Amino acid sequence: MATEAAPEPLEGYLEELMADPGAVVFAGVWEDAVVGYSWARRIVRQDGSPIARIEELFVTPEARSVGVGESLFNALAKWAREEQLTAMDAFVLPGHREAKNFFETFKMTAHALIVHTGIDQDQET
Repeated sequence: MATEAAPEPLEGYLEELMADPGAVVFAGVWEDAVVGYSWARRIVRQDGSPIARIEELFVTPEARSVGVGESLFNALAKWAREEQLTAMDAFVLPGHREAKNFFETFKMTAHALIVHTGIDQDQET
């Protein structure tokens, strides 16, 4: 999360996203309360193809079984189609089975794995 999380303060970042014509922000509402949110940006891959990068999609635990997440994902997908983007991707933390399963319901599959280690400055290679 140290490299992938949105920068603080979040309010400033959300203002930036909402002003960006290549980004979209949605709120998930259930029983008159905001219980989720999502946002995505248009990015261009090295091969020149434009895609939607889902940067955040979160639903509170108590609202995860009522379709809020699906509605947020579908809103992002509709935006991506309207923007004529060729694909969508998202970042899921290792071991977050619930998130991985959620995205798999939309036929999204893992296509990259980032591995990481700290560097001990006192240790020789």
